[in-house]
Amino acid sequence: MRAGHIMERSHLSCRHLGTSRAIFLICLLYLLSIVDTQASQLRVAVSASDSGMVVKHVQLGLQSELMRQGYVTGTNLTWIDSSQAASSDVNLTISMTKNTPFITLVNQQGLSTDIYLDESHNHTEFAEHYEVNFIKKLLPGINTLGVIIDKKVADMRNTEQFLAQQQQKGMQIVYHYIETSDELRVATRMLAPIVDVIYLPYHITDMAELSQVITVAERNNVALIAEDHRSIDKGIFAVYNIDYVQVGRDTADLLVRLAEGGKNLSRENVLAQPVLSLNLDAAARMGVELSSDVINKAKFIVE
Repeated sequence: MRAGHIMERSHLSCRHLGTSRAIFLICLLYLLSIVDTQASQLRVAVSASDSGMVVKHVQLGLQSELMRQGYVTGTNLTWIDSSQAASSDVNLTISMTKNTPFITLVNQQGLSTDIYLDESHNHTEFAEHYEVNFIKKLLPGINTLGVIIDKKVADMRNTEQFLAQQQQKGMQIVYHYIETSDELRVATRMLAPIVDVIYLPYHITDMAELSQVITVAERNNVALIAEDHRSIDKGIFAVYNIDYVQVGRDTADLLVRLAEGGKNLSRENVLAQPVLSLNLDAAARMGVELSSDVINKAKFIVE
């Protein structure tokens, strides 16, 4: 992106040039300054092997960061089909297939960067990943985890993998399935007496009725943990997961740098790391006491 500048003309005045001509020149200078500060034209070819919630959150972060950097769809940003990749500045691929990069970016010069979700690509420098027993670290002594799931949602692979890991750590899992969001309050009331904590997937925390779940949980001193980092601001007490919206923002930054030729861009691959977010106010309302060690590990904290 080019740095903008303001063009000044100290001798322009209505007295010397006439009102209409002065206004015209002022407007022209203003438009030139806007054009100079705008981002250059960017054409991106996109291919996605999945249309689930994870991909949607990546796309949300991608678009918001591109807009922040001055790229506006229909103005200087064009999304094109992957079949026209040859005419793009950068090709973007999002894949949920195991053992492949989650996101691949390639510019027309062949410079590429990959973002991975796991360590299956055998890059030994990427040692850190999920702490599968993080719930036990958050809430020592708990044994039963409740999960609310919408029967109509098919995009549950990440959640199922997470739940399997918790079972391997000795956690008892109690499932409650719903068919409509109107059932959320009842589902929470049924789980609250028999579980220590309730885990909410993306599709649940995206529902407008989430506030009903939070109210019931607070009244029953049941902790709420979720997949989506955005739910921290909605009253969920903890999220330990990859922040896919932030992954989208990071992807946008890499995309722009690749489009500009990839100068000063590291060619190393990237592993999307899970991070911990905490809402301390929500924790207090749910009767949760957190150790200083847990709080110190949080990357994002709402107080």
